[in-house]
Amino acid sequence: MTADARIGTTFTSAVALFLDSRKIDRGSARPTIEAYGRDLEQLGDALPEKGGTDLGLVEAEDLHRFLKSLHVAKAKPASVARKVSAIRQFFKFGMLELGLARNPADGIRSPAQTKRLPKFLTHDSITRLLAAAGEGLPYAENVREPLRLRDQAMVVLLYATGLRVSELVGLTHHELDLRLNYVRVIGKGGKERIVPYAAVAAEALALYLEKGRPALVKEKLRHGEVVSDLFVNRRGEGLTRQSFWGTLKDLAVLAGIDEEISPHRLRHSFATHLLQAGMGLRSLQALLGHSDLSTTQIYTHVTPEHLKSLHRKYHPRGGE
Repeated sequence: MTADARIGTTFTSAVALFLDSRKIDRGSARPTIEAYGRDLEQLGDALPEKGGTDLGLVEAEDLHRFLKSLHVAKAKPASVARKVSAIRQFFKFGMLELGLARNPADGIRSPAQTKRLPKFLTHDSITRLLAAAGEGLPYAENVREPLRLRDQAMVVLLYATGLRVSELVGLTHHELDLRLNYVRVIGKGGKERIVPYAAVAAEALALYLEKGRPALVKEKLRHGEVVSDLFVNRRGEGLTRQSFWGTLKDLAVLAGIDEEISPHRLRHSFATHLLQAGMGLRSLQALLGHSDLSTTQIYTHVTPEHLKSLHRKYHPRGGE
């Protein structure tokens, strides 16, 4: 491509405009925007003039070279697929909004991915995890009870609703209806959904809101600060996904759960257990906030596999 193709916008500046567009016009979730930002920054670092390269001078071969480097580094197909998606959307934005004459990303394709069945916890593991959350981790004496109530409320609510971890830590106390027992969730793409929760979650939330949260936010309130986050840390600040994940792992150790655990595995457990109990796919789709039913249908493959494993385990000739 010649110098005539310059559009006067550097790659880095174009990325900033693209991310702002995703945030304002598309209502993309913050974790998605942050992931796209990291992916495009990585691409920018691989360009001849780094992020200072004029966007109009980026060639298809630059993109192919970048993707090949990911293959050499043995990046996971899912990670590469996300980067390809970010690159495609970014250059499409460049064409529509920044005067880019041609799209260098036209020829790039996502790697083939093997769909893995979602892993979930057994009912026994869930019971032990909830019991561990009720018992509490060995926090410092002055915050032990408020943090125990918080952890218990978070774990119970997560399993009761199947929220994404970003949705859980992003909740405000105004999004709870404590009378009708439901939570209003702003999910991917800014889409709103209503998710009910059971009485056991309502009880855990009520205890946290009465005795836990006030103790954690009192210093903030004393200084006249407004705290909208539902779940906060010992300083009264909103929790991060990483912080809650660490807490969940510690609770799993306390519960004696050997298998790998994550907030998303609790979401998988929520979905699988409901489907096993007879819930329809459409209802489950609405609760999970999936825009496409095909995303929800992966759980239909989990249930038969689970039944097969139980059959092999308990039938007198199941192993034959």
